Amino acid sequence: MKVHAALAVGFSLLFASSAMASDGAVYTQTNAPTGNAVHRLDRGPDGLLTPVATYRTGGTGTGASLSSQGTVALSDDGRVVVAVDAGSNDIASFRVGRRGHLTLVDRQPSGGVTPNSVDIADGSVYVLNTGGTPNVTGFDLDGSGRIRARATVNLSAGALGAAQVSVAPGGRDLVVTERLANRIETLPLKFGRIGAPVVTPSSGAVPFGFAFSSRGDLIASEAGASTVSSYRLAGNGTARVVSASLPVGQGAACWVAVTADGRFAYTGNATGSISGFAIGRDGALTALNANGLTATSTRPNDLAIAGNYLYAVNPSAGEVTAYRIQNNGALVPLPGVQNLGAGLAGLAAR
Repeated sequence: MKVHAALAVGFSLLFASSAMASDGAVYTQTNAPTGNAVHRLDRGPDGLLTPVATYRTGGTGTGASLSSQGTVALSDDGRVVVAVDAGSNDIASFRVGRRGHLTLVDRQPSGGVTPNSVDIADGSVYVLNTGGTPNVTGFDLDGSGRIRARATVNLSAGALGAAQVSVAPGGRDLVVTERLANRIETLPLKFGRIGAPVVTPSSGAVPFGFAFSSRGDLIASEAGASTVSSYRLAGNGTARVVSASLPVGQGAACWVAVTADGRFAYTGNATGSISGFAIGRDGALTALNANGLTATSTRPNDLAIAGNYLYAVNPSAGEVTAYRIQNNGALVPLPGVQNLGAGLAGLAAR
């Protein structure tokens, strides 16, 4: 579908003053059924966030939880933001300007029903469609941020509750978690083309969000008994368990973020907390706190890390909370941003 000029330019400033210089930005989406939009929060050198602007996607959200991780994605070079429109079954791409301003440059059908997760890697966009016949659709992404559908691959028979899609380090595998089927699917990538999925049973019930370390460790939350597992991907597409369903100690672990140096992983727990884990060189996990309580958060719904800072989006409160990551993995709370509106979904940071 074409992007109307009004949408390409359309955004509403939250503050009349221009944005101050920043070290980066954090992005989340409104997921509003009356019109989806992406919030831009500029990140200062002290990790503090400043709300700057809201940019319309041209599509709609659902207004309800998407039961997923990664509804907003940022390219590695920080030049493109992509958001899913779960209510209108499409995705929107934005170009990031020199001063951080987002320009809507494209909007395309997602390739399925209810897109709820997206990732960007090596000039490609991958979208998880969880409704209807669950699938992953690949798109070519050019330098301007425009997207072009390439191919759709259905998940294996019996796929239920697909929660996240993400590309593994090295770009050779695409991974999907399935909450209700209790399994992990790995789809091989060759020059960006998606191959047939390989199914691995999840170590624990209700595998939900996940993240990769720089070494390729896959750290996945399991909401069923609030556990977390780590895996190493094998050459045949299967995922080998390293740490099997380690108890988190806090309720309903759902979302995961890993530091850039691969030393620490954090789970966002739906009961209102964040739990931290050290990652060994072999991928094994060790809890940072005996009770699993590394920080409190008002029901986090996704996590993102930029530099030495961790951010959590809290849709029920309409806020993004912030934390400084200490050398030992401990989290120090920082002032966050409130009044962003209930129903937020997804989080990406740079």
